[in-house]
This record gives sequence, C-alpha cells and structure tokens, in this order.
Amino acid sequence: MTSQSSASTDEPKRAPATHGWALVGIFWIMALSTLTVAQGLIVPIVTAMMLALIFSPVRRLLGSIGIPSGVSAAIILLTLLGSVGTLGYFVSDAVRDRMAEAPHMFEDAGDKLKELTGTVQPVMDATAQIEHIASKEPAKDTVTIREPGFMAGFTDKMPIVTGQIIICLTLAFFLIASGDLFYEKLVQVMPTLKDKRRALAVARAIENQLSVYLLTITLINMGLGVAIGLAMWALGMPDPILFGLSAFLLNYIPYIGAMAGVGISFLVALVAFDSATAAIVPALVYWGLTSFEGQFVTPVMVGRRLRLNAVVVFVSFALWAWLWSFMGMLLSTPMLLTMKVVSDNVPGMASFGKFLADRDDLSRSDRRILKFIFRRDVPLAKRKLVKDAETAAKETPTSTDSQPDAEPHTA
Repeated sequence: MTSQSSASTDEPKRAPATHGWALVGIFWIMALSTLTVAQGLIVPIVTAMMLALIFSPVRRLLGSIGIPSGVSAAIILLTLLGSVGTLGYFVSDAVRDRMAEAPHMFEDAGDKLKELTGTVQPVMDATAQIEHIASKEPAKDTVTIREPGFMAGFTDKMPIVTGQIIICLTLAFFLIASGDLFYEKLVQVMPTLKDKRRALAVARAIENQLSVYLLTITLINMGLGVAIGLAMWALGMPDPILFGLSAFLLNYIPYIGAMAGVGISFLVALVAFDSATAAIVPALVYWGLTSFEGQFVTPVMVGRRLRLNAVVVFVSFALWAWLWSFMGMLLSTPMLLTMKVVSDNVPGMASFGKFLADRDDLSRSDRRILKFIFRRDVPLAKRKLVKDAETAAKETPTSTDSQPDAEPHTA
C-alpha cells in the first residue's frame, strides 16, 4: 500500500513539468509563425535598429562638435542613400546586362567545364537512349505553362519592397535623432539609484559593443569589397565594381557568403576567359582574400570576446534564411551577436553567452574533466598554454632524484 500510494503521489508531480515543456513548445511555434507571417513589418524594424546601432558612434561624434541629433540623423541617412544611389547608378547597367545574359552564361559555363571534368559521352549516350525509347511512344498533345520570370516577379513586389524601405529609413531616422532618449526612459523606470546605475551601465555596454562591432565589420567588408574589385579588375574580369559590391554584401553572410562569391567568380570567369584552367585563378584570388580577412583581419580588429561559435552561427543562418530569405541571411549574425552581448552583460545569462561564444580558454579543472571523459586533450589558446607552462615550471621540483636525466635549472 505504501509503495502504491507513493507511486500515485509521484505521478501528479510529473504533470506540471510535462505541461511546462508543452507550453514552451507552443510558445516557440507561435513565435516562429509570427516571425514568418509578419516578416514584412518585422524585417524593416530590425534593419532600422541595426542601422541605428551601426551609426550610433557617428551620431555621438557629430554631437560632440555641436550638431543636433536630428541634423546628424539627416546627414547620416542622406549620406547612406547617396552612397547606395551612386553605387546603384554605376552597377545598374551591368546588373541588367548580366541578368539578360544569364541563360547563355550557364550554357557557356557548362561547355567550358568539359575541359576540367573530361568527356561526358557516357551521359550523352544514356540521354540519347532515353530519347530513343521515348520517341517510340505515341505522340501526345502537351500544354506548357510558363511561370513568370524573375524580373516579372520582382516588378510585382516593388510596391511592397518600397514600402518596407520607407518604413526602415523613417524608423532609423527617429531612432538616430532620438539620441539618448532610451537611457532617459530607462533611468525613469528604475526605482532605486543602484538599479538606475546598473541598468544604465548594462545598456551602454550593450550599445557600445554592438555599435563598435557592426561598424567595424562594415568597414572590413568595405575594404574587402575594394580589394576584390581591384583584384578582379587586374585579372581582366568583367564588371569589377559589381564584384566588389557583391563581396561587400556577401561578407555579411558567414561562411556561405564567401563560398557563393568564389562560385560566382568561377562561373563568370568560365565565360569571360577562353581557357577553363584560367578561370580558376579569379576564384582562387577571391578565396585567398576572403580567407585572409577571416583569419587575420577580423580577429585582430574585432577581438576574441565577440567571436561566435561556428556551429551556432551556421544554425542561426539556416533558421533566419528559412524565415526571412535573403534579409534573414544578412541579419542572422548581427542578431546572434546581439543575443551574445545581452547575455554577457545581463546577470544570470552568462552561461548562455558562453554557449554562443567561440572556443574560449578552459580552466585546468574543466580541461582535466574533458580529458578524462573524451580521452583527449582540448586545445587551448597560446597564451593559456604559455601560462600553464610557466605555472608548471614553478611548481615542479628541481631535484635530480625526481628527474635524473634533466639538465640543471638555471635562473
């Protein structure tokens, strides 16, 4: 009786936990559905917030010389629109020509690939046999339904895209022009002086880290675009300005952007050059420049603290690309970084921030636990290895009994 009563009392205790997980699942399903359905409104809002963060240091710099926030916002957005309009003017003709020549480019690229892949005669023979068998069947009337082309679909969406751009720019103007309004409201909401100082410090840390990171990444991408544009011009590639602009935009997309740029440069080079072997050179140059930027430039300018876990970055990229397509690709990393910075600065969320971060220095106890579980060493940063070596050298006795073959230690 006692065991049955205890078992009966355990069952109701498990029910709330099950209900809790069900509520969490329902919440995430509703959140993803909302993000998908309302993307036409949410995407411009998120983009405007990112623009406000990127140009926050510029607004503060203009404010330090006496320019009001509203005028600073107008200067920043007009400069941004002017830059985008100028680039669009120079590359519009090239984009239009490339879109018109796209079918022929793919055909030419397929012919050039035969030089690298060898003969495709077995495939052609199999295709001929299939066509021969199919030709023996009685002819049937077929109806071909042609779907609207890319340009037709883009033209149909132009009013929606224009409305989203207007919402984004208007909201970005108000966010930049508001200045420190958010901090003023934050101070008013907090009850005590301690809470006011703490909330203000956390908010300023989040804004500073995000704005510096996004502005730094934007400058790095601009430098990469200029370098790739000049390299493609030196190699004789068509439309080097278009290559530079594409590299600038694609570099916001982690990993996938660089691979897409390499593939595009290779396909265009296949059509532009007579030899398929020569087409490999632009792709290798593109890959070399992006690799140098990713391995040396960005780690030095951004620092280790804001580096993200590659697996988490890729999962975030896939999720936001699925939800918001191209804009989700561009915004995935900034939004993920926002979550990391918030986790690092908000008490109680530090563990989540470490999960999002790249492989960091492990403590000696954690390293021993992982070595015991996986039977392998976990690589540490170079500075951690040097520090451990120095500590071990200080703790190791220098007597010749324990190390008979070691040379005497000299200070």
